[in-house]
Amino acid sequence: MLTDELRQQIKESNLTKEDLKVIFLDNFINKYKDGSLYLNLIDLDFSDFNGDIYISGMKVKKNLYQSCQEVKGDLFQDNQEVKGDLFQDNQEVKGDLYQDNQQVQGNIRSSKSKIRKDK
Repeated sequence: MLTDELRQQIKESNLTKEDLKVIFLDNFINKYKDGSLYLNLIDLDFSDFNGDIYISGMKVKKNLYQSCQEVKGDLFQDNQEVKGDLFQDNQEVKGDLYQDNQQVQGNIRSSKSKIRKDK
């Protein structure tokens, strides 16, 4: 936990997003068994923040893993450019699922979907 003094120092330092990136890369890098590296931002809990979270415009050289999200509002994922494959598995959506304007040069596979019938 951050002390109040450290929180104040951070606030007064006017950290930029680039500074935050350096902090992440200096402190949250783990290794897979094969020795390759990954940035570990797993299990960040913002449930006590009463606002929206924007994670946009990320540029990733290798893979981007987004899993185990628990969202009480809506989840927006749009304008992805993926050079490899896009995997979307095991979604549970209490509202509606919108998938529009997909441009796929490979195959589209959809299986094991359960859709409620309108009353």
